[in-house]
Amino acid sequence: MASTLQGKPAPGRPLDVTRENALLDAALEILGEVGFERLTILAVCERAGASTKTAYRRWAHKEELLAACLRRAVLREVETVRPVQESDCLRDELVEILSEQFTSFRANPNLVVGLIVASRLSHELGEISKGMVQHHETAYADRLIRGARARGEISATPDPARVASLIRGYFLHEVLVTSSRPSETQIISFVDDVLMPFILR
Repeated sequence: MASTLQGKPAPGRPLDVTRENALLDAALEILGEVGFERLTILAVCERAGASTKTAYRRWAHKEELLAACLRRAVLREVETVRPVQESDCLRDELVEILSEQFTSFRANPNLVVGLIVASRLSHELGEISKGMVQHHETAYADRLIRGARARGEISATPDPARVASLIRGYFLHEVLVTSSRPSETQIISFVDDVLMPFILR
């Protein structure tokens, strides 16, 4: 992931940092509002108060612009410390994570779907999109596991990436296959029947 984020700069003339960040932030906002396919450079420029000439001077096409905006979002995510819920129960924390994810998706579904679509495109954009999907859950799962071990709640050290993959797999299945938010009972059942047995094995 580091090599992707720190790779060679996109072609084009450099922009003023403030103007470039305004364009990148506008692109991420619009991605969340309308999804990848309906996002246009014109809409991004109008949102950022810039000309299309300014954008095309820096990025040759939409995929390059989105690769840059997702790279910025990933780096910002890496630098942001998400507070872990104060709890003495790993099970309750896992239930809370899934509940938050589904609530967030209902509020902004196009961002998740847009990242999934982008992950199937050009190599760089695809890799960055996958990183956006993977990083947050893995880092948070790692902190939860370390917290549970420090409390003496668990003795094993499961791979946080695999725990995150289980959470992500359940989330994407519900979003893309069933197209509905699972009930609290269903979320608890997944945590009790799948996540906790995997962590405690």
